[in-house]
Amino acid sequence: MILFKRRDLEQYTDSLAAYLPGGRLFEARSVQNSNFRKLLRGMAGELFNANGLLKEYSEDFLPDVTVNFIGEWEKMLGIPDHCFDGQGTLDQRRRAVLVKLAASGVQTADDFIALGATFGVTVEITQGAIAGIFPMTFPIVFFDSTRQARFTIIITMTSLAVERFPYTFPITFEGDELEILKCLFSRLKPANSDIIFRQI
Repeated sequence: MILFKRRDLEQYTDSLAAYLPGGRLFEARSVQNSNFRKLLRGMAGELFNANGLLKEYSEDFLPDVTVNFIGEWEKMLGIPDHCFDGQGTLDQRRRAVLVKLAASGVQTADDFIALGATFGVTVEITQGAIAGIFPMTFPIVFFDSTRQARFTIIITMTSLAVERFPYTFPITFEGDELEILKCLFSRLKPANSDIIFRQI
């Protein structure tokens, strides 16, 4: 994404000169070797430097490409936490930021399903019964028929994808990062829900 197109020093000098009124007093503004033009060029240098910093910022502040602001993103999102340790390569830290951002607005059942889809994971939400989902991996949740039926969130993980970069959706995981995903879903689930992970 290019938010700032950097111009050269003479273009900034021309911009400053264009703000000056006409007349004999300021006619040297366009004379290349005049002292007044040199003054304008010196002032334009600061504009040139400021624009360079803005351009650098605009190319580095997004979480999927940032280098200098990764620590700021982690601090803003509360990383490290129970699911993300804030360690690893720059790519792994960027991915953790993206995952935490994607999870920050989860409130409804539809949000939970959409979050799973973002990760390439199928999420089913049923009420009460768990018939028809075996075989499953632990933990197995047994339901007490004497209490009000709870919602069951079934997270079906079809495969472990290969890590890749730059990021595309769904976000891909490998190795112990699947455990991070399980941790995230477990912490996001509502208190009135049980959660079951199964991998096929």
